[in-house]
Amino acid sequence: MGILTEADQRLLPLALRENGGFHLAAEWYLRGWSPLWYQFYFHQAPQPNVVFVAGIASGKTTSVAASNIIDCLTIPYFRALNTSVTAKQAELPFEMAMGWIEGNPRLEHLIDDISLRPFPLIKFKNFSEYLFRTAGKDARFIRGQEFDRINFDECGLEPYGETVKVLRGRLRGNRVDGMPRMNRMDNTSSPTGVQWFRERFERGWHENPNANLEDYLSMRISTYMNTRLSKKTIELMEAEYSDEMIDVELRGMFPEYGMSMFPRSHVTACFDIGLNDAAEMALRPESGKPLPGYVVEEHPRHGITKFELPWEAGHQYILGGDPGTDGPPKRNAGVIFALDATTYPRKVVYFDWVDGRGSYNPFLTSYKYAIRKYHPIYKGMDTTGTQKAIDELAFENHGISIDSINFNRDKDAALNTLQMMISNHELTMPMIRGLERQILSYSREAERDHKLAQDIVMALAITALLSRYVPDEYRDNRKMSSEAGPRNRRARTTRNARR
Repeated sequence: MGILTEADQRLLPLALRENGGFHLAAEWYLRGWSPLWYQFYFHQAPQPNVVFVAGIASGKTTSVAASNIIDCLTIPYFRALNTSVTAKQAELPFEMAMGWIEGNPRLEHLIDDISLRPFPLIKFKNFSEYLFRTAGKDARFIRGQEFDRINFDECGLEPYGETVKVLRGRLRGNRVDGMPRMNRMDNTSSPTGVQWFRERFERGWHENPNANLEDYLSMRISTYMNTRLSKKTIELMEAEYSDEMIDVELRGMFPEYGMSMFPRSHVTACFDIGLNDAAEMALRPESGKPLPGYVVEEHPRHGITKFELPWEAGHQYILGGDPGTDGPPKRNAGVIFALDATTYPRKVVYFDWVDGRGSYNPFLTSYKYAIRKYHPIYKGMDTTGTQKAIDELAFENHGISIDSINFNRDKDAALNTLQMMISNHELTMPMIRGLERQILSYSREAERDHKLAQDIVMALAITALLSRYVPDEYRDNRKMSSEAGPRNRRARTTRNARR
Protein backbone atom coordinates (compact mmCIF):
# COMPACT_ATOMS: atom_id res chain seq x y z
CA MET A 1 0.00 0.00 0.00
CA GLY A 2 1.27 3.45 -0.90
CA ILE A 3 0.01 4.86 2.40
CA LEU A 4 2.58 2.96 4.47
CA THR A 5 5.15 5.02 6.27
CA GLU A 6 8.74 3.94 6.76
CA ALA A 7 7.83 2.81 10.30
CA ASP A 8 4.88 0.79 8.94
CA GLN A 9 7.09 -0.98 6.41
CA ARG A 10 9.48 -1.99 9.17
CA LEU A 11 7.02 -2.86 11.96
CA LEU A 12 4.12 -4.59 10.21
CA PRO A 13 6.20 -7.54 8.96
CA LEU A 14 7.78 -7.87 12.42
CA ALA A 15 4.31 -8.04 14.01
CA LEU A 16 3.41 -11.26 12.21
CA ARG A 17 3.26 -14.20 14.61
CA GLU A 18 6.16 -16.00 12.99
CA ASN A 19 8.38 -13.01 13.70
CA GLY A 20 7.25 -12.50 17.32
CA GLY A 21 7.05 -8.71 17.19
CA PHE A 22 3.56 -8.25 18.64
CA HIS A 23 4.92 -6.20 21.54
CA LEU A 24 6.81 -3.85 19.21
CA ALA A 25 3.78 -3.18 17.01
CA ALA A 26 1.51 -2.74 20.04
CA GLU A 27 3.79 -0.14 21.62
CA TRP A 28 4.03 1.81 18.35
CA TYR A 29 0.41 1.70 17.18
CA LEU A 30 -1.47 1.51 20.50
CA ARG A 31 -0.14 4.62 22.21
CA GLY A 32 2.70 2.91 24.06
CA TRP A 33 0.68 -0.01 25.39
CA SER A 34 2.90 -3.00 26.05
CA PRO A 35 1.49 -6.50 26.67
CA LEU A 36 2.11 -8.38 29.89
CA TRP A 37 3.58 -11.85 29.44
CA TYR A 38 0.19 -13.59 29.37
CA GLN A 39 -1.25 -11.06 26.92
CA PHE A 40 1.67 -11.77 24.59
CA TYR A 41 1.14 -15.52 25.08
CA PHE A 42 -2.59 -15.15 24.30
CA HIS A 43 -1.82 -13.41 21.00
CA GLN A 44 0.89 -15.85 19.95
CA ALA A 45 -1.08 -19.02 20.80
CA PRO A 46 -0.87 -21.45 17.85
CA GLN A 47 -3.91 -23.49 18.91
CA PRO A 48 -7.17 -22.86 17.01
CA ASN A 49 -9.20 -22.92 20.26
CA VAL A 50 -8.19 -20.64 23.14
CA VAL A 51 -10.03 -20.32 26.46
CA PHE A 52 -9.14 -17.28 28.59
CA VAL A 53 -10.65 -17.44 32.09
CA ALA A 54 -9.93 -14.18 33.87
CA GLY A 55 -10.23 -12.50 37.22
CA ILE A 56 -11.48 -8.94 37.27
CA ALA A 57 -9.06 -6.22 36.11
CA SER A 58 -6.70 -8.81 34.64
CA GLY A 59 -6.68 -7.12 31.22
CA LYS A 60 -8.84 -9.59 29.30
CA THR A 61 -10.60 -7.00 27.14
CA THR A 62 -7.35 -5.17 26.42
CA SER A 63 -5.74 -8.45 25.35
CA VAL A 64 -8.56 -9.19 22.94
CA ALA A 65 -8.70 -5.70 21.42
CA ALA A 66 -4.95 -5.33 20.95
CA SER A 67 -4.46 -8.82 19.53
CA ASN A 68 -7.22 -8.47 16.94
CA ILE A 69 -6.19 -4.97 15.88
CA ILE A 70 -2.63 -6.11 15.19
CA ASP A 71 -3.99 -9.07 13.19
CA CYS A 72 -6.14 -6.71 11.14
CA LEU A 73 -3.21 -4.39 10.52
CA THR A 74 -0.80 -7.13 9.45
CA ILE A 75 -3.03 -9.54 7.49
CA PRO A 76 -4.90 -8.18 4.41
CA TYR A 77 -8.57 -9.11 4.09
CA PHE A 78 -8.60 -10.40 7.68
CA ARG A 79 -12.07 -10.54 9.29
CA ALA A 80 -12.36 -10.45 13.09
CA LEU A 81 -15.51 -10.57 15.20
CA ASN A 82 -16.07 -9.77 18.86
CA THR A 83 -19.42 -11.09 20.01
CA SER A 84 -21.24 -11.71 23.26
CA VAL A 85 -24.65 -12.27 24.80
CA THR A 86 -25.18 -8.53 25.28
CA ALA A 87 -24.39 -5.54 23.06
CA LYS A 88 -22.35 -3.69 25.69
CA GLN A 89 -20.05 -6.64 26.23
CA ALA A 90 -19.68 -7.20 22.51
CA GLU A 91 -18.65 -3.57 22.03
CA LEU A 92 -16.19 -3.13 24.91
CA PRO A 93 -13.15 -3.86 22.68
CA PHE A 94 -14.50 -1.32 20.18
CA GLU A 95 -14.49 1.38 22.84
CA MET A 96 -10.93 0.46 23.71
CA ALA A 97 -9.93 0.43 20.04
CA MET A 98 -11.38 3.90 19.53
CA GLY A 99 -9.24 5.20 22.38
CA TRP A 100 -6.20 3.97 20.50
CA ILE A 101 -7.33 5.17 17.06
CA GLU A 102 -8.73 8.66 17.52
CA GLY A 103 -6.13 11.37 17.20
CA ASN A 104 -3.33 8.83 16.78
CA PRO A 105 -1.20 9.74 13.72
CA ARG A 106 0.59 6.38 13.89
CA LEU A 107 -2.66 4.49 13.34
CA GLU A 108 -5.34 6.74 11.81
CA HIS A 109 -3.84 6.64 8.33
CA LEU A 110 -4.29 2.84 8.27
CA ILE A 111 -8.03 3.09 9.04
CA ASP A 112 -10.40 3.36 6.07
CA ASP A 113 -13.76 3.83 7.83
CA ILE A 114 -15.51 3.44 11.18
CA SER A 115 -19.29 2.99 11.37
CA LEU A 116 -21.54 2.68 14.40
CA ARG A 117 -24.84 1.54 12.91
CA PRO A 118 -26.36 -0.93 12.86
CA PHE A 119 -23.34 -2.17 14.85
CA PRO A 120 -19.74 -0.97 15.23
CA LEU A 121 -17.37 -1.87 12.39
CA ILE A 122 -13.76 -0.82 11.81
CA LYS A 123 -12.50 -1.07 8.22
CA PHE A 124 -8.78 -0.96 7.54
CA LYS A 125 -6.98 0.30 4.43
CA ASN A 126 -5.74 -3.24 3.72
CA PHE A 127 -9.41 -4.39 3.45
CA SER A 128 -9.44 -6.08 6.87
CA GLU A 129 -12.50 -5.65 9.09
CA TYR A 130 -13.14 -5.79 12.84
CA LEU A 131 -16.84 -6.28 13.69
CA PHE A 132 -18.58 -5.95 17.08
CA ARG A 133 -22.11 -7.28 17.60
CA THR A 134 -24.21 -9.60 19.73
CA ALA A 135 -24.46 -13.23 18.75
CA GLY A 136 -28.14 -13.70 19.55
CA LYS A 137 -29.67 -16.96 20.68
CA ASP A 138 -27.67 -19.80 19.11
CA ALA A 139 -25.68 -17.15 17.17
CA ARG A 140 -28.69 -16.22 15.04
CA PHE A 141 -27.18 -12.82 14.17
CA ILE A 142 -23.90 -14.28 12.90
CA ARG A 143 -25.12 -16.98 10.54
CA GLY A 144 -24.15 -16.65 6.89
CA GLN A 145 -20.84 -14.85 7.49
CA GLU A 146 -17.23 -16.02 7.46
CA PHE A 147 -14.41 -14.87 9.73
CA ASP A 148 -10.75 -15.51 10.41
CA ARG A 149 -11.08 -15.05 14.14
CA ILE A 150 -13.98 -14.85 16.60
CA ASN A 151 -13.89 -13.92 20.26
CA PHE A 152 -16.98 -15.00 22.21
CA ASP A 153 -16.73 -12.61 25.15
CA GLU A 154 -18.26 -13.53 28.53
CA CYS A 155 -19.21 -16.82 26.92
CA GLY A 156 -19.84 -18.23 30.40
CA LEU A 157 -23.22 -16.47 30.32
CA GLU A 158 -24.41 -18.73 27.50
CA PRO A 159 -26.06 -21.66 29.30
CA TYR A 160 -25.94 -24.48 26.75
CA GLY A 161 -22.90 -23.96 24.51
CA GLU A 162 -24.85 -24.05 21.25
CA THR A 163 -23.57 -20.62 20.23
CA VAL A 164 -19.98 -21.85 20.14
CA LYS A 165 -20.90 -24.63 17.73
CA VAL A 166 -22.47 -22.16 15.30
CA LEU A 167 -19.60 -19.70 15.63
CA ARG A 168 -17.08 -22.44 14.87
CA GLY A 169 -18.96 -23.00 11.60
CA ARG A 170 -18.31 -19.33 10.69
CA LEU A 171 -14.52 -19.89 10.83
CA ARG A 172 -13.87 -21.39 7.45
CA GLY A 173 -12.93 -20.81 3.81
CA ASN A 174 -10.42 -18.49 2.19
CA ARG A 175 -9.98 -14.75 2.20
CA VAL A 176 -10.57 -12.65 -0.91
CA ASP A 177 -6.89 -12.98 -1.83
CA GLY A 178 -7.19 -16.79 -1.74
CA MET A 179 -5.28 -17.31 1.52
CA PRO A 180 -6.89 -19.72 4.04
CA ARG A 181 -8.53 -18.11 7.05
CA MET A 182 -6.95 -18.34 10.50
CA ASN A 183 -9.90 -20.32 11.96
CA ARG A 184 -9.22 -19.25 15.54
CA MET A 185 -11.96 -19.34 18.20
CA ASP A 186 -11.34 -17.46 21.47
CA ASN A 187 -13.64 -18.02 24.44
CA THR A 188 -12.99 -15.36 27.06
CA SER A 189 -14.97 -14.99 30.26
CA SER A 190 -14.91 -14.49 33.97
CA PRO A 191 -15.50 -17.89 35.59
CA THR A 192 -19.06 -19.19 35.79
CA GLY A 193 -20.61 -22.51 36.73
CA VAL A 194 -21.78 -23.33 33.18
CA GLN A 195 -20.85 -26.94 32.53
CA TRP A 196 -19.96 -26.72 28.83
CA PHE A 197 -17.53 -23.86 29.55
CA ARG A 198 -15.77 -25.82 32.28
CA GLU A 199 -15.50 -28.83 29.99
CA ARG A 200 -14.04 -26.70 27.19
CA PHE A 201 -11.53 -25.23 29.63
CA GLU A 202 -10.44 -28.72 30.69
CA ARG A 203 -9.70 -29.66 27.05
CA GLY A 204 -6.83 -27.20 26.99
CA TRP A 205 -5.76 -27.07 30.63
CA HIS A 206 -2.19 -28.26 31.06
CA GLU A 207 -2.93 -29.96 34.39
CA ASN A 208 -5.56 -32.21 32.81
CA PRO A 209 -3.87 -35.47 31.74
CA ASN A 210 -6.51 -35.98 29.05
CA ALA A 211 -6.20 -32.50 27.54
CA ASN A 212 -5.82 -32.00 23.79
CA LEU A 213 -3.03 -29.42 23.87
CA GLU A 214 -2.54 -29.48 20.12
CA ASP A 215 -5.99 -28.03 19.38
CA TYR A 216 -6.83 -26.30 22.69
CA LEU A 217 -5.11 -23.84 25.00
CA SER A 218 -6.65 -22.78 28.30
CA MET A 219 -5.38 -19.88 30.38
CA ARG A 220 -6.43 -18.99 33.93
CA ILE A 221 -5.33 -15.42 34.61
CA SER A 222 -5.88 -14.06 38.10
CA THR A 223 -6.14 -10.44 39.15
CA TYR A 224 -2.89 -10.90 41.07
CA MET A 225 -1.01 -11.52 37.80
CA ASN A 226 -1.68 -7.99 36.60
CA THR A 227 1.47 -6.27 37.81
CA ARG A 228 0.02 -2.90 36.80
CA LEU A 229 -2.37 -3.07 39.76
CA SER A 230 -1.06 -1.79 43.08
CA LYS A 231 -1.10 -3.94 46.19
CA LYS A 232 -3.48 -1.44 47.80
CA THR A 233 -5.93 -1.69 44.88
CA ILE A 234 -6.08 -5.47 45.25
CA GLU A 235 -6.45 -5.23 49.04
CA LEU A 236 -9.45 -2.93 48.59
CA MET A 237 -11.03 -5.48 46.21
CA GLU A 238 -10.42 -8.30 48.69
CA ALA A 239 -12.07 -6.31 51.49
CA GLU A 240 -15.37 -6.30 49.59
CA TYR A 241 -15.47 -10.06 48.92
CA SER A 242 -16.04 -13.27 50.82
CA ASP A 243 -13.44 -16.04 50.51
CA GLU A 244 -15.55 -17.78 47.86
CA MET A 245 -15.93 -14.56 45.87
CA ILE A 246 -12.18 -13.95 46.03
CA ASP A 247 -11.64 -17.38 44.47
CA VAL A 248 -14.04 -16.58 41.63
CA GLU A 249 -13.63 -12.85 41.05
CA LEU A 250 -9.90 -12.47 41.71
CA ARG A 251 -8.33 -15.91 41.32
CA GLY A 252 -10.37 -16.93 38.28
CA MET A 253 -11.54 -20.21 39.83
CA PHE A 254 -14.78 -21.81 38.69
CA PRO A 255 -17.51 -21.42 41.35
CA GLU A 256 -18.97 -24.33 43.27
CA TYR A 257 -22.71 -23.96 43.77
CA GLY A 258 -23.38 -27.35 45.32
CA MET A 259 -25.20 -25.90 48.35
CA SER A 260 -27.28 -23.39 46.43
CA MET A 261 -30.97 -23.15 47.23
CA PHE A 262 -31.60 -22.87 43.49
CA PRO A 263 -30.22 -25.76 41.36
CA ARG A 264 -28.31 -24.67 38.29
CA SER A 265 -30.28 -26.84 35.85
CA HIS A 266 -33.56 -25.19 36.86
CA VAL A 267 -32.10 -21.67 36.95
CA THR A 268 -30.66 -22.21 33.48
CA ALA A 269 -34.07 -23.32 32.21
CA CYS A 270 -35.56 -20.01 33.40
CA PHE A 271 -33.09 -17.80 31.54
CA ASP A 272 -34.19 -16.86 28.03
CA ILE A 273 -31.58 -15.13 25.87
CA GLY A 274 -34.45 -14.50 23.44
CA LEU A 275 -35.54 -11.65 25.74
CA ASN A 276 -32.10 -10.07 25.37
CA ASP A 277 -32.35 -10.55 21.60
CA ALA A 278 -35.78 -8.91 21.49
CA ALA A 279 -34.41 -5.84 23.26
CA GLU A 280 -31.33 -5.77 21.03
CA MET A 281 -33.37 -5.91 17.82
CA ALA A 282 -35.76 -3.23 19.11
CA LEU A 283 -33.03 -0.86 20.24
CA ARG A 284 -30.71 -1.39 17.28
CA PRO A 285 -32.79 -2.23 14.24
CA GLU A 286 -30.85 -2.55 11.01
CA SER A 287 -33.27 -0.08 9.48
CA GLY A 288 -35.65 2.42 11.00
CA LYS A 289 -35.86 3.98 14.44
CA PRO A 290 -35.56 2.12 17.77
CA LEU A 291 -38.86 0.88 19.15
CA PRO A 292 -40.20 2.61 22.28
CA GLY A 293 -40.48 0.94 25.65
CA TYR A 294 -37.17 -0.96 25.58
CA VAL A 295 -34.17 -0.05 27.75
CA VAL A 296 -30.90 -1.89 28.34
CA GLU A 297 -28.11 -0.36 30.42
CA GLU A 298 -24.87 -2.23 31.09
CA HIS A 299 -21.89 -1.73 33.33
CA PRO A 300 -18.65 -2.84 31.65
CA ARG A 301 -17.72 -5.04 34.63
CA HIS A 302 -21.01 -6.00 36.27
CA GLY A 303 -23.15 -6.52 33.16
CA ILE A 304 -26.77 -5.45 32.77
CA THR A 305 -27.94 -3.10 35.50
CA LYS A 306 -31.24 -2.05 33.89
CA PHE A 307 -33.56 -3.93 31.57
CA GLU A 308 -37.03 -2.85 30.42
CA LEU A 309 -39.62 -4.33 28.10
CA PRO A 310 -42.70 -2.37 26.96
CA TRP A 311 -45.97 -2.26 28.86
CA GLU A 312 -48.66 -4.23 27.03
CA ALA A 313 -52.35 -3.36 27.14
CA GLY A 314 -54.47 -5.97 28.89
CA HIS A 315 -51.54 -7.43 30.82
CA GLN A 316 -51.26 -7.45 34.60
CA TYR A 317 -48.00 -6.69 36.37
CA ILE A 318 -46.43 -7.24 39.78
CA LEU A 319 -43.76 -4.93 41.20
CA GLY A 320 -41.34 -5.79 43.99
CA GLY A 321 -38.19 -4.28 45.39
CA ASP A 322 -35.49 -4.45 48.02
CA PRO A 323 -34.39 -0.91 48.95
CA GLY A 324 -30.75 0.03 49.28
CA THR A 325 -28.40 2.97 49.23
CA ASP A 326 -25.28 1.43 47.74
CA GLY A 327 -24.54 0.46 44.12
CA PRO A 328 -23.80 -2.69 42.10
CA PRO A 329 -22.36 -5.14 42.95
CA LYS A 330 -22.32 -4.31 46.65
CA ARG A 331 -24.56 -5.93 49.23
CA ASN A 332 -26.81 -2.96 49.99
CA ALA A 333 -27.66 -1.98 46.40
CA GLY A 334 -31.36 -1.41 45.75
CA VAL A 335 -33.08 -3.75 43.29
CA ILE A 336 -36.51 -3.58 41.58
CA PHE A 337 -38.31 -6.24 39.53
CA ALA A 338 -41.56 -6.17 37.58
CA LEU A 339 -43.20 -9.39 36.36
CA ASP A 340 -45.80 -9.82 33.67
CA ALA A 341 -48.27 -11.94 35.62
CA THR A 342 -50.77 -12.48 32.82
CA THR A 343 -49.63 -15.92 31.70
CA TYR A 344 -47.21 -18.65 32.67
CA PRO A 345 -44.31 -18.56 32.90
CA ARG A 346 -44.17 -15.21 34.67
CA LYS A 347 -41.88 -12.92 32.68
CA VAL A 348 -39.38 -10.40 34.04
CA VAL A 349 -40.10 -7.15 32.19
CA TYR A 350 -38.27 -4.69 34.44
CA PHE A 351 -35.02 -4.99 36.34
CA ASP A 352 -33.12 -2.13 37.91
CA TRP A 353 -29.96 -2.67 39.96
CA VAL A 354 -29.90 0.83 41.37
CA ASP A 355 -26.84 2.92 42.14
CA GLY A 356 -28.06 4.64 45.29
CA ARG A 357 -25.00 6.83 45.87
CA GLY A 358 -25.75 6.83 49.58
CA SER A 359 -29.46 7.67 49.29
CA TYR A 360 -32.78 5.81 49.00
CA ASN A 361 -34.05 8.41 46.53
CA PRO A 362 -32.64 6.80 43.33
CA PHE A 363 -34.34 3.54 44.34
CA LEU A 364 -37.66 5.30 45.02
CA THR A 365 -37.44 7.28 41.78
CA SER A 366 -37.00 4.07 39.80
CA TYR A 367 -39.78 2.38 41.76
CA LYS A 368 -42.17 5.23 41.04
CA TYR A 369 -41.20 5.17 37.35
CA ALA A 370 -42.00 1.45 37.18
CA ILE A 371 -45.39 2.07 38.82
CA ARG A 372 -46.27 4.66 36.19
CA LYS A 373 -45.09 2.46 33.35
CA TYR A 374 -46.61 -0.91 34.34
CA HIS A 375 -49.55 0.05 36.64
CA PRO A 376 -48.95 -3.02 38.86
CA ILE A 377 -51.91 -4.72 40.54
CA TYR A 378 -49.60 -5.41 43.52
CA LYS A 379 -46.47 -3.56 44.53
CA GLY A 380 -44.32 -4.28 47.54
CA MET A 381 -40.92 -3.84 49.06
CA ASP A 382 -39.04 -4.94 52.14
CA THR A 383 -39.60 -2.30 54.84
CA THR A 384 -37.99 -4.09 57.77
CA GLY A 385 -34.60 -3.86 59.42
CA THR A 386 -32.46 -0.94 58.28
CA GLN A 387 -35.16 -0.10 55.72
CA LYS A 388 -37.99 0.31 58.25
CA ALA A 389 -38.34 4.05 57.51
CA ILE A 390 -38.65 3.49 53.76
CA ASP A 391 -42.45 3.10 53.88
CA GLU A 392 -42.93 6.57 55.32
CA LEU A 393 -40.24 8.04 53.08
CA ALA A 394 -41.85 6.51 50.01
CA PHE A 395 -45.29 7.86 50.87
CA GLU A 396 -44.27 11.33 52.05
CA ASN A 397 -41.54 12.22 49.55
CA HIS A 398 -42.62 10.26 46.48
CA GLY A 399 -46.35 9.70 46.88
CA ILE A 400 -45.92 5.92 46.68
CA SER A 401 -48.26 3.57 48.54
CA ILE A 402 -46.98 0.02 48.82
CA ASP A 403 -47.92 -3.43 50.01
CA SER A 404 -45.26 -3.80 52.67
CA ILE A 405 -43.42 -7.11 52.99
CA ASN A 406 -42.36 -7.94 56.54
CA PHE A 407 -39.29 -10.04 55.94
CA ASN A 408 -39.06 -10.95 59.61
CA ARG A 409 -42.26 -12.92 59.00
CA ASP A 410 -42.49 -13.49 55.23
CA LYS A 411 -38.87 -14.15 54.22
CA ASP A 412 -39.15 -17.95 54.25
CA ALA A 413 -42.42 -17.83 52.33
CA ALA A 414 -40.93 -15.50 49.72
CA LEU A 415 -37.79 -17.60 49.20
CA ASN A 416 -39.79 -20.82 49.10
CA THR A 417 -42.14 -19.32 46.52
CA LEU A 418 -39.20 -18.28 44.37
CA GLN A 419 -37.65 -21.72 44.75
CA MET A 420 -40.88 -23.39 43.61
CA MET A 421 -41.28 -21.03 40.65
CA ILE A 422 -37.75 -21.73 39.48
CA SER A 423 -37.97 -25.49 40.06
CA ASN A 424 -41.25 -25.61 38.12
CA HIS A 425 -39.87 -23.31 35.38
CA GLU A 426 -42.69 -20.84 36.05
CA LEU A 427 -40.39 -17.85 35.58
CA THR A 428 -38.60 -16.57 32.49
CA MET A 429 -35.80 -14.01 32.76
CA PRO A 430 -33.33 -12.22 30.48
CA MET A 431 -29.72 -13.26 30.90
CA ILE A 432 -28.35 -10.91 33.57
CA ARG A 433 -24.93 -11.68 34.99
CA GLY A 434 -25.58 -10.26 38.47
CA LEU A 435 -28.85 -12.15 38.77
CA GLU A 436 -27.25 -15.42 37.71
CA ARG A 437 -24.36 -15.10 40.13
CA GLN A 438 -26.43 -14.11 43.14
CA ILE A 439 -29.14 -16.68 42.66
CA LEU A 440 -26.72 -19.55 42.05
CA SER A 441 -24.57 -18.67 45.06
CA TYR A 442 -27.49 -18.17 47.44
CA SER A 443 -27.99 -20.58 50.30
CA ARG A 444 -29.29 -20.24 53.83
CA GLU A 445 -25.82 -21.07 55.15
CA ALA A 446 -24.03 -18.58 52.88
CA GLU A 447 -26.49 -15.87 53.91
CA ARG A 448 -24.71 -15.63 57.25
CA ASP A 449 -21.70 -14.28 55.40
CA HIS A 450 -22.33 -10.55 55.53
CA LYS A 451 -20.14 -9.99 52.45
CA LEU A 452 -22.49 -12.07 50.30
CA ALA A 453 -24.55 -9.83 48.01
CA GLN A 454 -28.12 -11.10 47.94
CA ASP A 455 -30.25 -8.05 47.18
CA ILE A 456 -31.23 -9.30 43.70
CA VAL A 457 -32.44 -12.59 45.15
CA MET A 458 -34.42 -10.84 47.88
CA ALA A 459 -36.10 -8.45 45.44
CA LEU A 460 -37.04 -11.31 43.11
CA ALA A 461 -38.33 -13.35 46.06
CA ILE A 462 -40.57 -10.45 47.15
CA THR A 463 -41.92 -10.15 43.61
CA ALA A 464 -42.48 -13.90 43.45
CA LEU A 465 -44.41 -13.84 46.74
CA LEU A 466 -46.67 -11.05 45.50
CA SER A 467 -47.34 -13.01 42.31
CA ARG A 468 -49.13 -15.65 44.42
CA TYR A 469 -51.87 -13.12 45.09
CA VAL A 470 -52.77 -12.59 41.44
CA PRO A 471 -56.54 -13.07 40.96
CA ASP A 472 -57.63 -16.29 39.29
CA GLU A 473 -58.66 -14.58 36.05
CA TYR A 474 -55.00 -13.63 35.49
CA ARG A 475 -53.48 -16.99 36.38
CA ASP A 476 -53.75 -18.73 33.02
CA ASN A 477 -56.50 -21.04 34.28
CA ARG A 478 -54.33 -22.23 37.18
CA LYS A 479 -55.86 -22.24 40.64
CA MET A 480 -54.19 -20.87 43.71
CA SER A 481 -53.39 -23.34 46.46
CA SER A 482 -55.54 -23.30 49.58
CA GLU A 483 -52.47 -22.21 51.52
CA ALA A 484 -52.20 -19.04 49.45
CA GLY A 485 -55.83 -18.03 49.83
CA PRO A 486 -55.71 -16.27 53.22
CA ARG A 487 -52.53 -14.46 52.28
CA ASN A 488 -54.17 -13.36 49.06
CA ARG A 489 -57.09 -11.86 50.93
CA ARG A 490 -54.71 -10.11 53.29
CA ALA A 491 -52.73 -8.65 50.42
CA ARG A 492 -55.87 -7.38 48.69
CA THR A 493 -57.09 -5.79 51.91
CA THR A 494 -53.74 -4.07 52.43
CA ARG A 495 -53.75 -2.77 48.90
CA ASN A 496 -57.28 -1.45 49.05
CA ALA A 497 -56.63 0.24 52.37
CA ARG A 498 -53.69 2.15 50.92
CA ARG A 499 -55.27 3.42 47.76
